[in-house]
Amino acid sequence: MKELAEMLEEELAQAFEVKNPRSLHRYVQLLTRNYVEAEPHERQFNELNGSIKEMLVSMQEGFRRMDERFAAQDQRFEERFAAQDRRFESLQKQMDERFAASQKQIDERFAAQERRFEEMNRRFDSQHRLISLGFTALALIIAAFNLALILG
Repeated sequence: MKELAEMLEEELAQAFEVKNPRSLHRYVQLLTRNYVEAEPHERQFNELNGSIKEMLVSMQEGFRRMDERFAAQDQRFEERFAAQDRRFESLQKQMDERFAASQKQIDERFAAQERRFEEMNRRFDSQHRLISLGFTALALIIAAFNLALILG
């Protein structure tokens, strides 16, 4: 920094007419101090800018990995839901088949019960006709016997 200040001071002293050498010295000191201070600031700015870019790249990579994990997790959920749907449909089908078999068995029982009642009804009708015919025949025999007694 001192070398730069001395060089600038010499060059300015040779290029211009110097009325106050102390003023020229202060001017060069201020100029070089600003230049030297600007350099570390620029370096720090570049370092900070590089760090921010690295953080941005790192964050983008992290977001990409998170997106991949979410996509994989979403895929697992979709597969799990599809498996549950298939299992539910299978259970629903089994319950429908069981209900149909149970309903068929109940219908067959009711049909068998209905046939038994029809058969018993026919038997009772036959017995009623036979008993009625027997009473009619007995009444005719008694009437004929009474008529034979009366006439005879």
